[in-house]
Amino acid sequence: MGKTLAYMTWEQAKEAFKTTKLVLVPTGSVEQHGPHMPLGTDYLIADHLAKLVGEKVDAIITPVIPIGYAMYHTDFPGTLSTTAAALAPYYQGFIDCLVNYGATHILFINGHGGNGGALSSICRNLRERGITAAYTQWWDIAGGLSKEWAMIGHGDIVETSMMLALAPEAVHLDRANVPVNKKLAPNTQILDGSAAKFKGGVIRFGLRTGDTSDTGDMLEIGHSTEADYALSPAKATAENGQRIFAAVAQYLADFTEEFKQIKFQPIK
Repeated sequence: MGKTLAYMTWEQAKEAFKTTKLVLVPTGSVEQHGPHMPLGTDYLIADHLAKLVGEKVDAIITPVIPIGYAMYHTDFPGTLSTTAAALAPYYQGFIDCLVNYGATHILFINGHGGNGGALSSICRNLRERGITAAYTQWWDIAGGLSKEWAMIGHGDIVETSMMLALAPEAVHLDRANVPVNKKLAPNTQILDGSAAKFKGGVIRFGLRTGDTSDTGDMLEIGHSTEADYALSPAKATAENGQRIFAAVAQYLADFTEEFKQIKFQPIK
């Protein structure tokens, strides 16, 4: 099924690109996830998902790109980030290599929302050239598969369950809690990293994580109407994480069959 690029010789890669035009590219981040979760959460989840999908479909799987744009998390030590301006050109460089080798369909499996701007730019650029590209994010999928998996926030019960399934030794449930987002002013309550509520309306900001939370984990209110924001990540289980991984991987595997049928003409 899937072909892992990092374990191929160049001659094997040459042959693989002759017959396999779909490439899976996992992208993530190294950033804080509250007091109970490891810094590598985003890229570890993306990498694992790409491998699970690769077991089901004929695709070339690149090494995970572990560092993205997370400058707003750097109030918390250990977070690593490139600049927003540098990320898209960095992605573009190695994607151009894949296209030159013969890839026609590139599916990013993204584990960090801060990469979205760069990935959107890359996908548009590739579409202009007649290359089919898209990026997926597991939290955009999981909540639609089960209300139980609706997004609650950064370092929430769903994300914690996935890490318990993947690397339980790196998760500290005794440090997990239901986060409380700060207020910017007495009547201005932060909803997430970019929005706050004032008298029933929403005001948009460009906040750092430290503005929102003292512990790094935070609620992201408004992403899902199905979410129970009182659920504590301390109730996460590895079994639930395994179910989430399996369901999202199957969804993405099913989508790749549809994805391969999408074709564009280059814009001249």
